[in-house]
Amino acid sequence: MDSDTEVLPRTDDDLNSAIAAAAPKRWWNRTTLALLGLVLAVGGFLGGVQAQERWGSSSSPASSFPRNAGMPSGGGGFGGQRPDAAASASGTSGTVKLIDGTTLYVETDAGETITVRTNDTTAVKLSETTTLDKLVSGQQVTVVGAADTEGIVTATTVTAG
Repeated sequence: MDSDTEVLPRTDDDLNSAIAAAAPKRWWNRTTLALLGLVLAVGGFLGGVQAQERWGSSSSPASSFPRNAGMPSGGGGFGGQRPDAAASASGTSGTVKLIDGTTLYVETDAGETITVRTNDTTAVKLSETTTLDKLVSGQQVTVVGAADTEGIVTATTVTAG
């Protein structure tokens, strides 16, 4: 052999560990992914706040839908003759007890009788818009309107069925 050439030993075992050591390390783990998710959630929330400030309305109108929407009230909701609950009520639902001219008396599931005033602008709906005289005692109705301090509701809509 030539003295200028040096014989190197085989390094099969060392080669695998050398390649593994030189491989790029994974930059993420569970904590990194959790932090990334948190940053995205906070960014989405702040973006929503900015969008609401820029394009959202400054006040929200009251809902035109009754709170119990034909469902049993369970003793809560519209308070009938209770002035404290009647002031914030938006309507009631129950069974027609009596119709006297433009006044409708509705019995709730709790057994309370609610006085409902109607007028020419009150929409009364069966399967289509109709008039108050088409309702009959015993018919299920949902009333939407505002209550005064005495608990009497001035209806904007009376829906039967």
